[in-house]
Amino acid sequence: MQAKEFGKEHDRKIVLIPGNMMSWRQFKNVIPILEQEYHVIAVSTDGYDERTEFTTVEKSAESIETYIADHLRDSYIDLVFGESFGSATAGMLFHRQKARIGSLIMSGPQYMRLGVFTELTKTIIPKNQYGLVQKVKSGRESGKMPLMLKLYTRADDDNMLKMFEAMPENITLKTLQNCMDEALRLYEVIDQFEPDPNAKVSVWHGAKKPNMKKALVKLRRAFPAMEDRPFEGMGHGDIIGHPEVMADEVKKFMKG
Repeated sequence: MQAKEFGKEHDRKIVLIPGNMMSWRQFKNVIPILEQEYHVIAVSTDGYDERTEFTTVEKSAESIETYIADHLRDSYIDLVFGESFGSATAGMLFHRQKARIGSLIMSGPQYMRLGVFTELTKTIIPKNQYGLVQKVKSGRESGKMPLMLKLYTRADDDNMLKMFEAMPENITLKTLQNCMDEALRLYEVIDQFEPDPNAKVSVWHGAKKPNMKKALVKLRRAFPAMEDRPFEGMGHGDIIGHPEVMADEVKKFMKG
């Protein structure tokens, strides 16, 4: 795992965890805004830094907990923010509380199970993602993203192209397969959480994004006071392309 720290002079701390196939650079446009008020720790999880591989959400959370214990003089984290699949690690950190976490934002934690098609997608999607690396590079040149990616995310081309600038070069097929396994397991794990009526949690999602209805039901069972925050006109990950809006929403949530 890699971690980059910004705004160290501030007491209030935010941990930013990127989505699948992304590095800490996914947050490069919002960090300059947030670091004016907060100590920001942006991470690249295992599998997306140097030559490591992603294994499980628990191991990913453990790596961040170790970093917090070793590098921060006060281990209390005011907010952990997880984007897309990063929500799984963020949620696990919040649930475990081995690093003390005050609040949680899960951005786009979609429900991935597709009934009888689950096993098929489990096989196909990681291979398609692995091939996507080269397609994204081509997309950067043409200014267009692959059609299937657009249908899956409902996201804006320009926002997706900017987001994929944060994609590291060392992604392995095994990492992507492990991430898919963990994404499919995510809500089975959350179903085992004891309901926490005092948990300060917000779930963000683009209003155009599919696969959120079941996720919201399961998350509200675990976090009864959860805030549901849809963003009109946005698809999956589009909030990253609007750093001023994202920073403003983070600040509102932390002050609320």
